[in-house]
Amino acid sequence: MSFFAVLVALPAIACSSAVLHLPKLIAPADAPAIHNQPLAATDHSSSFLLTITGAVPNHYHQWHTEQIYVLQGSARMRLADDELNIQSGDYLLIPPGTVHGVLEITSGQPLKVLSIQSPRFDPTDRVLVDD
Repeated sequence: MSFFAVLVALPAIACSSAVLHLPKLIAPADAPAIHNQPLAATDHSSSFLLTITGAVPNHYHQWHTEQIYVLQGSARMRLADDELNIQSGDYLLIPPGTVHGVLEITSGQPLKVLSIQSPRFDPTDRVLVDD
């Protein structure tokens, strides 16, 4: 199963105020390498809690900017032409057309990130990159 196809069937909050306690949101034990939990969506943006336990193939987004805040864990990732080590507390801004992916998890726990995308996420926007 492609990790890109996995979206949890939880309703995202649409255009209303909300408070979610992210540490209480836990991916199922049988989740694939990336567990994508929708948090909220408006006409202009989408947010997700991603729990990552393995590599994420290199890809880019044609139209949207992705902002990542690392909540837990650490990993080695590709961002454009660089390889970076990321860890809890790091913030990444990924403009449209920027190749990125997780090469490996480097902590003893899953990588958990808040992903905010603008404009609103559209799965046809993601383009896989062969290396």
